Amino acid sequence: MRPRRPRWLPWVAALAATVLFATLGLWQLDRARQKGDWVAAIERGDRVPAVALPADPGEFGALVWQRVRATGRLRGDRQILLDNRIHDGRVGFDVLVPLVRGNGDVILVDRGWVPADRERGPARPIGLQRDGEVEVRGRLWRPDRGFALGPALGGDRGWPRVATRIDYEELGAALGVPLLPAVIRADPSIDWALEPRPLRPRFGPMRHLGYAVQWFALAVTVVAVCVYFRLRGRRRQKS
Repeated sequence: MRPRRPRWLPWVAALAATVLFATLGLWQLDRARQKGDWVAAIERGDRVPAVALPADPGEFGALVWQRVRATGRLRGDRQILLDNRIHDGRVGFDVLVPLVRGNGDVILVDRGWVPADRERGPARPIGLQRDGEVEVRGRLWRPDRGFALGPALGGDRGWPRVATRIDYEELGAALGVPLLPAVIRADPSIDWALEPRPLRPRFGPMRHLGYAVQWFALAVTVVAVCVYFRLRGRRRQKS
C-alpha cells in the first residue's frame, strides 16, 4: 500500500514557491532601480564638465559615470584583455591599460573594444607606445564584480593577459602595483582609443519592471490557488 502524502506538504511547497516568486520580483525591482540610476548618472555626466580625478578613492562613488580627466604614463606593455564583452552581436575584449599617475597611483583605462579571433585572441592590433605623460579623458566606471567563479586571470603569464572580470587585488598583484578601485572608460576621440561600446545598459529599467510584475503575478496566483482549494475543502467537509 502506497504511503499517504502528508497533508501539510503541498502547503509548504506553495509557501516556498510564493516566497521564491516574491523574492525574484523584489530582485527585479532592485535591478530596475540600478538601471535607472545608471542611466540618470550618464545623463547627468552629459550636462556637467569633466573634473580632475580625485586623489582620494573615497570620492569615486559620487563620480560614477561622470566625465573625468587624469594624467600619467601609460603602460602599454602591461595590457589586460577583459574577456566575453559582447558588441554588435560579436564576442571580444575590452582592452585595459594601466595609467601610472604622478603620485604613483595606478588606475586602469578601458581603451575600448576589439573582436576576438578564432584562437581567442584580439583580431585587431592593440599595441600601444606612448612616451611621457598623457591626459586621459573619459567616464569613471566601477564595474560590478558579479559572480566570482575561479581566478580572474588565466594561467598564461605573458602580456597582454586575459581576465574574466575586474578583480582589483588579483590584477594589481599581476601588475605588481595596487590598483585604484575604478576604471576610466576612455573618450573615443582619443587617438589611441579603440572601438567604443555603448555606455547605456542594453536593456532599460522598464524590462526589469515587466519581469517583476510577472514574478509577483505568479506569487499571487499561487496564493489564489491555495485559497481556492482551501475554501473548496471546507465546503466538502460541510456537505
